[in-house]
Order: sequence, then C-alpha cells, then structure tokens
Amino acid sequence: MSIKSLKDRLKDIERELDSLKVFRSTAQLKKFQRALIGEQSFVKSELKKLTTKTTKESTQSEIIKLANKNRSEKMKRTWRYLKAIKKNYPVKLSTKELRTALRKHRQGLETDVPDVVWRNPSP
Repeated sequence: MSIKSLKDRLKDIERELDSLKVFRSTAQLKKFQRALIGEQSFVKSELKKLTTKTTKESTQSEIIKLANKNRSEKMKRTWRYLKAIKKNYPVKLSTKELRTALRKHRQGLETDVPDVVWRNPSP
C-alpha cells in the first residue's frame, strides 16, 4: 500500500471513531471500537514502516556522498603533498612510486626517500 492510501484510511478510521461517540455505550459498540482502534494501530505501524524505509534510503545516500567527499579531499591533499615533494627535492621516483613510499613511511617501514623529505616538503 502507498503512504497516501494509508493516510486516507487512517483519517477514515478516526472519523468513524468520532461518529461512534454519539451512540450509547453497548457491548457491540465497544467491540466495534476496539476493532477500529486495532485497525488504526495497524495502519499507523504500516505507515511508520514505509516512512522510515524512505528516510533510511535517503540517509544512506547522504552518508555515501559524505564518504566520497571526504575520500576525495584526502586524495587531493595527499597528491598535493607528493607533488610538493617532487618539486622541491631530487627524488628519482614517479608520483605513484612516491605514494607507495609514503604509505610505507606512514606504516613505519624503511623507504628509499630520506626522512627529511617527509617532514617538510616546502623548500
């Protein structure tokens, strides 16, 4: 069922419950009111399921967008750093090899690039 049809059904049930207040209280009336209230709670739960599902999908896409943005910024920062090193120090490595060396340096492993290069890439 769609959200619109569930909302319409919920309004119909509420209207019926309001109209039943006019009648005197009998066993059959109470039984009918309980049935309507049960149906009302069922419709509300179905409506809640549908609205949370669409909200969850939208928040998931927002999370993915934010993760991609953060990843992009980090990659740009890293490549700017590596280009500054290549420009200012006589490193005989390609940018890709320098990136691999940077990863090894961050892990604490030995690299062919001197430590002074990693500390300050500016001249």
